[in-house]
Amino acid sequence: MSRSRLPFIAGAILLILAFSVLKGQEGPRKPISNPPNEIRSGFGRAVTLDLDAAPFPDAARQGGYSYDGDFFPREGHYDDPSVTVFIPKDFEPRGRVDLVFFFHGWYSSVPEAAQGFALFRQFSASGARALLVLPETARDAPDSFGGKLERGDGFKTLVGELLVKLHDSGVTPRLKPGRITLAGHSGAYHVISRILAQKGMAARVREVCLFDALYEDVERYSAWISGGGGRFVSICSEGGDPEGNARGLAASLREKGIAVRTAKDDPKEDSRTLGDRVVLITSPYGHSELISQADEFRRVLAAASPTR
Repeated sequence: MSRSRLPFIAGAILLILAFSVLKGQEGPRKPISNPPNEIRSGFGRAVTLDLDAAPFPDAARQGGYSYDGDFFPREGHYDDPSVTVFIPKDFEPRGRVDLVFFFHGWYSSVPEAAQGFALFRQFSASGARALLVLPETARDAPDSFGGKLERGDGFKTLVGELLVKLHDSGVTPRLKPGRITLAGHSGAYHVISRILAQKGMAARVREVCLFDALYEDVERYSAWISGGGGRFVSICSEGGDPEGNARGLAASLREKGIAVRTAKDDPKEDSRTLGDRVVLITSPYGHSELISQADEFRRVLAAASPTR
């Protein structure tokens, strides 16, 4: 190659590089960090994100957890930072959005609860104009501990990071939190009661729904109700500990002059029974069947949810 052509070639290369840079400046796209894992169905779409503020991993379970002679290591039980968000079909969140959190119980996981309880179908059928949020807690373990959600402003931090990550991942526009509902099954009573005791974002909680979950922390729930916290619904299977605790809760609230609706479960009476501020229902269905077979999640949200 002659020396006379070298300046020409070098100039051409510089022009190509300059054109590439200018073309890139026409519409630079912000790189998506932690792209969501998305599943679509006839009910809507579910996206799963890993969040730093998710309940786990958490230092308190770094070494695992022992219960009744069995050991549950961190790996596979306390190392999942995922949070799944379900967006109902035809719902486009804008501006301020209501959030419904659902926490699973012992020996379960978000995928198992979502499928076994048909949560996406029930949520979509309820007509709730909100996002359904399912944080992974202790996975497949007999543990009610809520990890980082039980410390300081853990819940506020989770909500803030979740909405930012949904926007940055291109799932939703920039959103602000509206009303918040906390719902859960069985052992979820523990993490929900700890969230209610927090300040900041917890003040937006306007509804609590417990599904055969009033095992303990009755005093915490009583305090939240007595303080005007919002609507409280507890649906319990017949003969279990939650039903007995619900009777005790009803008695203590009535002594304080707070009206309590107690009734047997009857879908025909939902518009009457589920519309009150404090509702304690006894169901003939079993511990898990009251959600999976009686569609209690859908019915509670549809009857009087502030997210509608």
